[in-house]
Amino acid sequence: MISKSKFIVGHQCSKYFWLDHQNIKPTNPPDESSNERLSAGKEVGDIAKELFPGGIDIPYIPGDEQEMFEFTKKQIEEGASILYEATFIFHDLFIRVDIMNKTEKGWDIYEVKSSSGKPKDYHKYDASFQWHVLEKLNLVDLNEVFVVTLDKDYSKDNLIEPKKFFKTTPVTEFAQAKNNEVKEKIDQLRKLLNDKEEPEVQIGAHCKKPHGCEYFNRCWPKNMNSVDSVFTLYRMKLEKKLNLYDQGIDTFAKIGNDVKLTSTQENQLKAYLTKTPVIDKEKLDKFINKIEYPISYIDFETFQDAVPIYDKQSPHMQMPFQYSLHIQNSPDEEIQITENHHGFIADPDKDPRRFIAEDMIKHIPQHGTIMAFNESFEKKCINNLADFCPDLSKSLRAMNERFIDLIEPFRGGGYYDSGFRGSFSIKKVLPSLCPDNEDLDYNNLHISNGGEASSSYNKMRSDPKDCNEEILLELHKYCRLDTYAMYRIFKKIVQL
Repeated sequence: MISKSKFIVGHQCSKYFWLDHQNIKPTNPPDESSNERLSAGKEVGDIAKELFPGGIDIPYIPGDEQEMFEFTKKQIEEGASILYEATFIFHDLFIRVDIMNKTEKGWDIYEVKSSSGKPKDYHKYDASFQWHVLEKLNLVDLNEVFVVTLDKDYSKDNLIEPKKFFKTTPVTEFAQAKNNEVKEKIDQLRKLLNDKEEPEVQIGAHCKKPHGCEYFNRCWPKNMNSVDSVFTLYRMKLEKKLNLYDQGIDTFAKIGNDVKLTSTQENQLKAYLTKTPVIDKEKLDKFINKIEYPISYIDFETFQDAVPIYDKQSPHMQMPFQYSLHIQNSPDEEIQITENHHGFIADPDKDPRRFIAEDMIKHIPQHGTIMAFNESFEKKCINNLADFCPDLSKSLRAMNERFIDLIEPFRGGGYYDSGFRGSFSIKKVLPSLCPDNEDLDYNNLHISNGGEASSSYNKMRSDPKDCNEEILLELHKYCRLDTYAMYRIFKKIVQL
C-alpha cells in the first residue's frame, strides 16, 4: 500500500521510493536524533487532540489496515463527530488522519506536525494526499484541511495551552490546486511498485530535501568528500556543483579558468594544487591584535524540546545544559587539556538555565576576551539565559560584549588548508592545524558530536537509571575537547 509517508518519499524521489519498497538495506539509516523526532511527534500529536477533546481514538493494528478502516467507518456511521487517527483505504492508498472534526459545513481534517513556524511544502503535500484519498472515497462531506504546527513564539506558563501552543494554517486551496499533480504522482508510484528495474534518477537537491535520503551514498559519487572534489567547494550552490559534475568536472584539476570562483574557493584550489596552506599573515595579525588576556574559551551543549517542559521555554528552544571553559591567562602560558579548565553539567531533573547562568558568572573572568567557534550560537544561548534570569541579565549580557569568533581568521581568508574540505567547522580545522595528536582526536571519544551529547543527556532526563558517572564523564570529555581545541587552534595561529 501507498501510505502518506511513502507518498512523500515518492514525491521526493522515485528511486528512493522504489528502493524502500524493495526493502533494500539503507546506506544512510536514521540516527538517534531521527528516533527522538518521532517520539516528539507522538507527544505533540497527543497534545493536539486537546484542540478537539472528547474524540474517539482509532487504534493502530499492525498488519490489519482493513480492520482499522472498518472500525473508522463504524464510528462515523454511529455519529462520531471527532476522530483521532481515523483510518481510510482507497484501493491501494492508505491514510491515517491525525484529527477529524465534524462541522455544520462538513468534516475538517488536521495534519499535525512537530515542527514550528509556517507549514513547509511537504507538509502541504502530505495534507493534499489525504484530501485526495478522502475525496475519492466519498464517505464523508469534506469542508477544510489544515496543517497544524507549533507556534515558535509560544512560551510555556505553568500548563501547556493547546490553543496558544499550536498554529493552524488552512491549506484547502493548495490541496485542491495540487489534486491533479497528486493523482499523477500516485499513478507513477503505482507503476514503480511493479517495476523490476531500479529507476534511474539524477542526483540533486532532492537527495537532501525535505529529508535526507536513506540511500544517499548509493547514488552519490564515492569521491564526493575527497579533498579535490567539486562537491567540497566552499559555499558553492549545489546547482552549480551539479552543473560542473554533469560536465565531467568532478575534481579540482579539471576546473578551467572560465569557472568563476570566490576568493575562498580560489584559496581552496591553490592550497590543494600547491600542497601548501594559503596563509595571509596580515589578516592573522589583525585578528590576534583584537585579543585581550585572559582568554576564556567557552562552548555550550544544548537540548531541544518540541513540547516545552519548563516555564518560559519555547518549542525547539536551545536549552544549554552544559558548558566547558578553558582559561589562558597570558600569551606565553601553555596549558594541558586538564589545566585551567572548568566544566559544568546541569542536573537532568531540573531546569538547567539558572544553575548554568550562576555557574558561568562565578567562573568566567570579568575581563578579557571570551572566545567561541562560530560565536552566534554561544551568544544566543547567553541572551536566552539573560531573558530567563533578569536579575543576572546585566552580567550575562556584558559577556556578549567581549566575544571574538575564532572562525573569523579562517572564514576571512587568513588561513586555508586542503584538509578543511570546504568547511570551517572545528572538526575540520583542528586536525589540519594539529595533525597526528590522539589527545585531539574526536574519534577517540564515545560521545563525539553535539547530537550525541544531546541524545545522551536526554536519556538521563527521561530515565534516571541512565544518569550514571560514565555518561557524565563522556559528556565532560567531549565538551572539554571543544574548548581545548580552540586554545590549540589559536596557539597555532599565533605561531604562524
